[in-house]
Amino acid sequence: MVPDNTDTEADTATSGHPSAFKPAEADFAGSFAPATRPTDVRDRPWYRDGEYLLGGWGDVKMWKSAWIETTATAFLVYVSGMTTGTLLSYGTKQIGAYIGIANIFLLATFIYATAPASGGHLNPMITFSVVLSGMCPVSRGVAYMLGQTAGAALGGGILLGARVFLNEFFASMALIYLAYGVGLDPRQAEFYGPRMGPLLVGSSLGLISFATSGAVPGFAGAQMHPARCFGFGVAKRDMVGQWIWWFAPATAAILSALMYNLIPLDHGDDAATEKKRKKTVADDAQRHVEV
Repeated sequence: MVPDNTDTEADTATSGHPSAFKPAEADFAGSFAPATRPTDVRDRPWYRDGEYLLGGWGDVKMWKSAWIETTATAFLVYVSGMTTGTLLSYGTKQIGAYIGIANIFLLATFIYATAPASGGHLNPMITFSVVLSGMCPVSRGVAYMLGQTAGAALGGGILLGARVFLNEFFASMALIYLAYGVGLDPRQAEFYGPRMGPLLVGSSLGLISFATSGAVPGFAGAQMHPARCFGFGVAKRDMVGQWIWWFAPATAAILSALMYNLIPLDHGDDAATEKKRKKTVADDAQRHVEV
């Protein structure tokens, strides 16, 4: 028997190689993930396109992407605000220059983590401009801007009450989000290369550690590693506060896992998942025939 290669050939024709992973959740022209942008050309101006102006409100995948924008913006605002607070607590004189340098790496890392799932705007100014440029449907744009604003409010609210436990919890969630986005998301190898993940995860840890180091006087910053904290406690013969280093990251891990169960990393690739399932069944049938 000859296996049916129709799906594989179609994949090769559209992507250049048979194993391409083509997500659908951020497939609009205004995405910062180039591989997700559609290649078709609109046959009329966006302001005369009824689907662009009025469609998409019932698209569940779009709303999941909007939730990703909300979550990412909350973490971005939190880490950015903590960075500013830390620099101020150190008495830095040229604070504007340091904030500018920090934002280069901070924003780049968050866009790397978020773009495959939502397009990675993280800023209502960007989204509004992209909508008016005809690169993002109005429904997606409105959902994103509402989510970004709500996420920023959440991040700012956390900053108001940033003490050791809350700081450890939210920083741990931010690190897990970035680790999933830049390292564990299977799309990253397709978009940015298979070797970027470890570097970006390490960069994420460094950025968050520095940002949170000035939150409380005498506090070294979010630890985000329970076993490491336990090891240091053994070395110092001091177990005071160990519950924070364990309970806060564990809570963050549980909530993050819940979010990724509700919105899987491949939430927009239902067609590819079904195609993979059919291919597995066909391969199993072929092996049985050969036996």
